[in-house]
Amino acid sequence: MAAPQSTMKFWKPGADAPGISEERELTTETTGSPVIYNPHTALSIEKQRQNLPVFKHRNNILYLLESYQTVIIVGETGCGKSTQIPQYLLEAGWAAEGKVIGVKPRRVAATSVANRVAEERGALLGHEVGYTIRFDDCSDPNATRIKFLTDGMLVREMMADPLLKKYSVLMLDEAHERTLYTDIAIGLLKKIQKKRRDLRVIVASATLDAKKFQEFFNLN
Repeated sequence: MAAPQSTMKFWKPGADAPGISEERELTTETTGSPVIYNPHTALSIEKQRQNLPVFKHRNNILYLLESYQTVIIVGETGCGKSTQIPQYLLEAGWAAEGKVIGVKPRRVAATSVANRVAEERGALLGHEVGYTIRFDDCSDPNATRIKFLTDGMLVREMMADPLLKKYSVLMLDEAHERTLYTDIAIGLLKKIQKKRRDLRVIVASATLDAKKFQEFFNLN
């Protein structure tokens, strides 16, 4: 039996070394975990934030939130909406009298985004920035201004506090997944907003059918 022949590959300067792309794909598929690639790691945290696509829409997002109770944001994966928008809200004063909440459909997403935001702000996780998932509450009732939690935990909090008085802005992220808890939360939030005109809701996703949510919230 003839031995299998190996194909010689030439490595052009500036290109990936042979086998690197294949290894990246294998790692992603076998681990099942999201792989975050950041080409700007050599830059300062502030410069990295400014290089994200969502940064150029910062002022427009804040203006819309001042004008409307509900804002729908559609942005591609990696644009920075999950990590940056809660920080924009904090910096604009939306967390002065209540917390800014980022709602995720999965626990891993809630904890990883909380870790990243805490790192960007130079804060100890669990103080200014925290998270709440089932069996794990890494937040401070007095100090935490930005908190990430799962949609299931949000529904639990709605049962204990029907008007969500502790919160000023809720960002429902990855809303396109339409989990049971996300759908329940959206329905309840619409009712809460009728009694709390000051409560703001952001519905965000990478592949959202914005028209359906516009019709549901009676938006222009």
